Amino acid sequence: MTSDNPYTDSPTRSTSTAGRWVGGLWVTGESVKTESTRTEASETHQDQSGSNNGFSIPFRIEYSIYAGLVLIALAMRLYDLGGRAVHHDESLHGYFAYQLFNGGGYDHNPLMHGMFLFHSIATSFFLVGDSDYALRLPMALFGVGLILVPLLLKPRIGQTGALVAAALLAFSPSILYYSRFARNDIFMAVFTLALVGVMWRYIDERKNRWLYIAAALVALGFATKETQYIVIALLGAFLFTQVWWEVRDWIYARRTLDEFSPEASFLVLLATMTLPLVAAGIAIFQNIFGVTLAAEDGTPGVATGTPVGAGWNIAIAVSAAFLAAALAIGWYWNRKVFLLAFAVFAGVFVMIFTNYGSNPAGIGSGAWQSLGYWLAQQDVARGNQPWYYYFTIGAIYEFLPFGVVLVAGFYYSFKSGLRPWLLVLAAGIGMAVLANSSMSFERGIVNSSEQDVLSYVGQLALVVVFASFLAVPFTLKITKFHRFLFFWTIGTFIAYTEAGEKMPWLLVNVVLPAIILAAYTINDVIMSIDWKKAWRNQAGLAIVGVPLFFIMLWKIVMHDLGEGSRQFASAWAILAVLGLLLLGLQVLASKIGRSQALGIVGLITVVIMFGFTFRAGWIASFENGDVPKEMLVYTQTAPDIHNLVEEIERASELTGDRYKIKVAIDIRDAYSWPWQWYLRRYEQVSFRDHTSDEIEVGEDRVIAVINENNNAKAITKLPDGFSDGRKLVHRWWFPERYRDLTVGTVIDTLKDRNRWEGTIDYFLYRELSNPLGTIDSYVYFSDEIPLSPAK
Repeated sequence: MTSDNPYTDSPTRSTSTAGRWVGGLWVTGESVKTESTRTEASETHQDQSGSNNGFSIPFRIEYSIYAGLVLIALAMRLYDLGGRAVHHDESLHGYFAYQLFNGGGYDHNPLMHGMFLFHSIATSFFLVGDSDYALRLPMALFGVGLILVPLLLKPRIGQTGALVAAALLAFSPSILYYSRFARNDIFMAVFTLALVGVMWRYIDERKNRWLYIAAALVALGFATKETQYIVIALLGAFLFTQVWWEVRDWIYARRTLDEFSPEASFLVLLATMTLPLVAAGIAIFQNIFGVTLAAEDGTPGVATGTPVGAGWNIAIAVSAAFLAAALAIGWYWNRKVFLLAFAVFAGVFVMIFTNYGSNPAGIGSGAWQSLGYWLAQQDVARGNQPWYYYFTIGAIYEFLPFGVVLVAGFYYSFKSGLRPWLLVLAAGIGMAVLANSSMSFERGIVNSSEQDVLSYVGQLALVVVFASFLAVPFTLKITKFHRFLFFWTIGTFIAYTEAGEKMPWLLVNVVLPAIILAAYTINDVIMSIDWKKAWRNQAGLAIVGVPLFFIMLWKIVMHDLGEGSRQFASAWAILAVLGLLLLGLQVLASKIGRSQALGIVGLITVVIMFGFTFRAGWIASFENGDVPKEMLVYTQTAPDIHNLVEEIERASELTGDRYKIKVAIDIRDAYSWPWQWYLRRYEQVSFRDHTSDEIEVGEDRVIAVINENNNAKAITKLPDGFSDGRKLVHRWWFPERYRDLTVGTVIDTLKDRNRWEGTIDYFLYRELSNPLGTIDSYVYFSDEIPLSPAK
């Protein structure tokens, strides 16, 4: 007699019987393949159900839409691409890529992330010449390419879902802005979304080519930016939740690696490709070991993130052990596939980090220092932003995808019984504990300064909050793929919220999974509607009714009812219109069903939100591209500097000195950037800090740019013949008043309608109640230059 427990071995079953464990059951003979195939095929069919529920766009129209989106996106990303002032970070990337392009060389430095960025920009310089336009060209082209990546997920998110995802990616304000910005994040968006698409293609098709492509994408991600660790951790965590019993059976010798399901096989691929690169993670225990495995920022004579002394021996030993473990697991999994995949991974990784062989040490810095550097930087918390930073900036720019995701989350939670709400309750209790500063925080030393740090109670509460939210997708009554999208979205938001560094460009990574989940949700809504029946029942009137409803609601909420006796009449008229609109919705719902009627209202609401999204992206990229009225614009080089560069170029032409014109740049407060980029071709530029009394503007200089903090002293020492100085803004930044928000402040604002105005004025018109922060310069021209500076 066999046991009724599927997870307990039967005492009468022969362990020599050929078979395997499937879902906790020992299956023998031909049933192995049949049972496994039936289970996985059923799951795939369930995930894909509804993708083509009688609604299909003809092939030619579909790809015409893609072509149109690509052309529009290309125009939006290339238009005036070099017209914005070069940001401090852009100038660093451009300058060192220029050195690489010119043969001067540039070796990997984790401060500026992976080498893929520099090789891309250097290639752009080679093809079209070095300029501000060429500096941003690779990002613009990748931003266009990103629009087509959802095609990989088309079998899962549906034809309409892929088109919606492409449109959201094309017009997303943060993705549009940083597609026109020389940073790594748009590259990471492409590689991340492609990796997700390839993962699900392999799960569905089981073709090894997807594994080889995945290996290349994993390597490209690590060669681009360390946020790849977050990507791999989230994908690996989800796959583990789906196949943990397979891993358990392998550990108990009930299953061999070559019997793994597609999900488990992909997990093995991610693990073996990544394992050698996570060795530096042991640096979090360096205080326990008493050795330095990842030197902290500012350690004298030591690069941040590298081992020191005896730490090198441990680092080498651990790295070798992790590499050996990866090779052993891959060998016993599927040696032929693994060796080819690992060769692809290693080839891409090694070639990029070693500058195609010229810097062999890049292998070590890429494998160890990349992670070590950012572990050392975690407590530095660059940007010094509050924990709710992505809630704030996301609500300003990416309200459409996040809004759809939020509504979808509530909808599926209500349909899934009590379990999701118990987890939400647990998270709420954790957040309440965290809000109690006396319970959750204590004074501690961070980077040699006393600060508030989480107590043990606070750390436990934080774990409860994160774990509860991450567990919610697995309690929802939805398909496996749908769970993945929720898990990916929530996990990404939590990871970047918890990360020490919070910057506006990281919003690209945060919003990416939300866009795909929103597109999938919109696809489901579209497919659930019987459009012919809806049209016959005058559902088209909702195109007018829904916007009218929001306009009337706005007038009520904002008390926009006129003055005097008109208020009473206006209020009744508005209430009457709202009542008629709600009645119309009820009538429509009675004819086509409540869910379909609400679905149509939701889709029209999405279109309205899309209009605001387009407007936000346009203003941020083309009106305020280098003006920090936008939260996306972070400590930006002012247009004054960009204009001054043109003046210097005209002066060099008028004097006949060209690139030998003599310029003095005061580099106090890191003023050498972006000047190092802007004046890269000029041979007679003096970069010195004029804070010292011994530093003066040389007699041979004809242009001097002085930091405002040194101006009073420098002006007394200028050589004769210089014009009066002209003040200009060097850098400026957004007034970050949101840093001091508390729960009480938010509640008081919600209760006081008068306090809404400032928020609404900023959201709609980018009107600020506080001035922009600035740090300035003064420029002086010698009378030898036959040119009057522009006023």
